[in-house]
Amino acid sequence: MNSKQVLEKIQKENISFIDFWFVDIFGELHCMGMPSYALSENDFDEGLEKLDASSIPGFKSVNNSDMIMKPDLSTFSILPPDYDSTDRKNARMFCDLFEGNTLEETRFYGDSRGIVSKAKRKLKEFGLTHTMWGPEIEFFVFDTIHIYPSPYGATHAYGGSGYSIESKESPWAKENVSTAINLKEGYYPSQPKDTLNSLRKDICDDVHHYFGIEVEAEHHEVATSGQSEINFKYGEMAEIADAVVTIKNVIKVKARKRNKVATFMSKPLFGDNASAMHTHQSLWNNETNRMFDPNDNVAQLSQEGRYYIGGLLDHASALCAITNPTTNSYKRLVPNFEAPVNVCWGIGNRSAAIRVPMYLRSKEKSKRIEYRVPDPTANIYLLEAALLLAGLDGIKNKKDPGDHVEENVYILSNEKKRELNIGSLPSSLKEALDSFQSDMRFLEEVFTKDFLDTYVELKYKECNAFAQTPTAWEVSMYADA
Repeated sequence: MNSKQVLEKIQKENISFIDFWFVDIFGELHCMGMPSYALSENDFDEGLEKLDASSIPGFKSVNNSDMIMKPDLSTFSILPPDYDSTDRKNARMFCDLFEGNTLEETRFYGDSRGIVSKAKRKLKEFGLTHTMWGPEIEFFVFDTIHIYPSPYGATHAYGGSGYSIESKESPWAKENVSTAINLKEGYYPSQPKDTLNSLRKDICDDVHHYFGIEVEAEHHEVATSGQSEINFKYGEMAEIADAVVTIKNVIKVKARKRNKVATFMSKPLFGDNASAMHTHQSLWNNETNRMFDPNDNVAQLSQEGRYYIGGLLDHASALCAITNPTTNSYKRLVPNFEAPVNVCWGIGNRSAAIRVPMYLRSKEKSKRIEYRVPDPTANIYLLEAALLLAGLDGIKNKKDPGDHVEENVYILSNEKKRELNIGSLPSSLKEALDSFQSDMRFLEEVFTKDFLDTYVELKYKECNAFAQTPTAWEVSMYADA
């Protein structure tokens, strides 16, 4: 649709407000709404001069803060009724962000959607036309989360620092015998234990009906207390990144409507599995899947696909700063919880950081690799761009990933891992940022050094705040020291 057609549709559908969506550098969704009567074709063609970028973390300074939001007309969608407490009918569009202090149309270097577009343009150098992506979204839905964070201890109104999580499925909620799920026993339970069955189906219905996103499957995940997964049909980079942001927002809104709370925090529960965002990806030249080689008798994987894997493995530690961007992310990346802490690749091997799925042999369309490291706190736009650039760097420099690993890497001894040249991922966000700073050149052409410096600076601040904050666990362990 062009701008005139969008305005005609707004009038025809009797839409009251348009919500303009964009994300900050961490992937957090922001929104600015305008009544439909206040919009003109010029707002869509020239952009909305509405954004004070100094108020968005990591964007602009107060003395240079004007930014233009240019709606992407292709993302126009009517919002589900749950987005409003009245009978108002609302729609949304994603926006691209442009500098406001220049006469030329200049994309803001910190615009996550712009980074994906810029990364995609690199494909021509490799004889590629597009890439296909398929993230798997995992999340928790709890009945409530009570948080009393206070660095000042007992001076806080709640009497200290701590948190509590309530869920009808939790084994610690003794009154819920018929719905309790033990730790690590939540994979594919049936009702009544799966208390979120209808909520997930409602989410799937809404993302398909209102946003055109095709869901392939939904189910309860391994952890207790409402851990769930939604898989949807793969697609191209920008399309899939927008879909991930949309689905995550619908999940939060639908959960809130049912007086529950959804979280994409990777590891909210001690002793149980955490949430990941396994990301499938493949390389294409028009109708040809360049990761597929029917003559390869091991995995039907092309040499180009192997080099792509080599690039991901070579940059895996640095990539963690983007794929696993929170201090909590590294409470997932520990042994014995089905977490891909081992830097290696395998064929159908879920204990490796990268696996080549082997459900459909001899099928060109389905040939892909799955990067199992990321979690759902990652900014999906930066995640896609960084993984692509790491893989392309592997192709450019012909990085051999070594032999695929057939063993269960989780149970291998350290001596055996050294023998197989299997490394480990960082064990903390600070370690990941340190690796990132020493290995970010493969990103600079697309991300820009200014963006990377800003990102690293803000993430180090998170690390410092975390390092200085006593936790409830530490108080319980050391108060009698």
